[in-house]
Amino acid sequence: MLLSGGIDSATALYLTRLQTDDIYSINMIYAESYDPEAEASKKIAAAAHVRDHLTLLLPFFKDLELRYHPTPSTEITTAYVPARNMVFYGIAAAYAETLKADSIVFGSNADDAFELPDARPAFIQLITELIRSGTRAGQEGFTIQVVNPLISHSKLEVLRIAIKLNVPLELTWSCYENGRTPCGKCRGCMGRQKAFDQLGVQDPLLSMRAQ
Repeated sequence: MLLSGGIDSATALYLTRLQTDDIYSINMIYAESYDPEAEASKKIAAAAHVRDHLTLLLPFFKDLELRYHPTPSTEITTAYVPARNMVFYGIAAAYAETLKADSIVFGSNADDAFELPDARPAFIQLITELIRSGTRAGQEGFTIQVVNPLISHSKLEVLRIAIKLNVPLELTWSCYENGRTPCGKCRGCMGRQKAFDQLGVQDPLLSMRAQ
């Protein structure tokens, strides 16, 4: 389970729990002095009682990001990170192969698929084929599938599912910044707030931090 610490990945985790309790989660973080996503990921994994939670540091990604200066695009969001998901799925495939796991689960929603090329169904299908072709497990007939239970759901629909499943939303983190509190201005914060506003529900994360 690719567990970033956000609402989407937490909801995907809790949906997966309906099918199996044999779950291992993994979180990949960039080199930062404080990483609220990693902290959230650990807390959610503990709340969901996964078998094991692995945190990996990818310090090189920050160096790559600093060298990335794309021209503005009307189709790709500025939240895009160069080939990030391709790297993430490669690492997840390696971990899945060591565990003899048959699925890699992630939680991008339909809004992500609209704005990010590496969150679209066609990309995921190709990644599954690459894992089958490029791993010993795949060559020996053991298929490791990349699965996204939320790909057809909007952020609002994901939030509805999360509430229905009693996902601990107060533990999740959506902000792209690495502060102690959400910035309220980035794509992650704004999408989260919009979904809560549309449902007419108070964000429990903000309620807790206001206390």
